[in-house]
Amino acid sequence: MPMTRRLLLLTGVGSLLNVGAILAVDRWRQISSLAGGDPVEATAAVSEAEVIIRGFQYLPPEVTLKRGGTVTFTNEDSTPHTATPLEGAQFQGTGRLRRNESKEVMFEVAGIQEYFCDIHPSMVGRIVVVE
Repeated sequence: MPMTRRLLLLTGVGSLLNVGAILAVDRWRQISSLAGGDPVEATAAVSEAEVIIRGFQYLPPEVTLKRGGTVTFTNEDSTPHTATPLEGAQFQGTGRLRRNESKEVMFEVAGIQEYFCDIHPSMVGRIVVVE
């Protein structure tokens, strides 16, 4: 293999390793904040909210919702995603959402309802359901 190809290959591998390290640190920060380290901030609870899935993230990553309220999850990524309840969460997940698909989910149980993407488990979010 010529020297230029080797250098290009090594440069590409190095770039991938850098991206992987950045993603790992970001994932660690997400898990740390969802693992109970951060107190829930006091924000106004709403009856309806929208969570956009874009760039392998839930936007916003946290919503404060009134009990019985709904969240519409919309996937704007080109790859499919889900909003799947973590163990202990009490709501019906979205199932697989393809590009530009949406699903409305009702939250009837008060408490912190955490979720993740079943396809990309590093994606996490939280719905805080209040009375």
